[in-house]
Amino acid sequence: MRLVVGLGNPGERYARTRHNIGFLALDALAASQGVSFSSGKGSSLVAKLRIGKEEVLAAKPQTFMNLSGAAVQGLMTFHKIHPTDVFVVVDDMLLDLGRFRVRAGGSHGGHNGLRDIEARVGSAYNRLRVGVGAKPPQWDLADWVLSKFSESELQALEKRFPALENCLQTWFEKGAQAAASLFNGPWNPGNANP
Repeated sequence: MRLVVGLGNPGERYARTRHNIGFLALDALAASQGVSFSSGKGSSLVAKLRIGKEEVLAAKPQTFMNLSGAAVQGLMTFHKIHPTDVFVVVDDMLLDLGRFRVRAGGSHGGHNGLRDIEARVGSAYNRLRVGVGAKPPQWDLADWVLSKFSESELQALEKRFPALENCLQTWFEKGAQAAASLFNGPWNPGNANP
């Protein structure tokens, strides 16, 4: 079984914010398969999906971003999932809106959600960073990541999220390098996925 975790903060206050792109991406993935999230182990909302030949547990931690590691660790322990079978979908403000960056292992890069996961389960898990756009110079960092997407940005992301399943399937079947070569490049909302 693979574990795909979308990072975000629970509650309506944080819905549709840049920091919650992991939640938005997994909601779109689950909806495309006609599946909904429900309460699960490890302080997360979970949904069971199938991507290619793989059984996948999709999870949205409800612990708030800075404590994401507790939820991820709980799911890994309960379901006996190895770190290399964990895929975390997370926001990245250094990437253009909707751009993917696939990486097996690596560092937290200053992201507090990834930092907490690394502190609890090590750094061998996989990361799929999704661009939320660069912080404008006049904005405070915390205010930017907690700002809501505009309607036009949400419409662009709706066009992008269908590529998530293809990206994960490529990753599962052919590895991170193959997924990166197909999905890490620039993305134009006007073009077909990827």
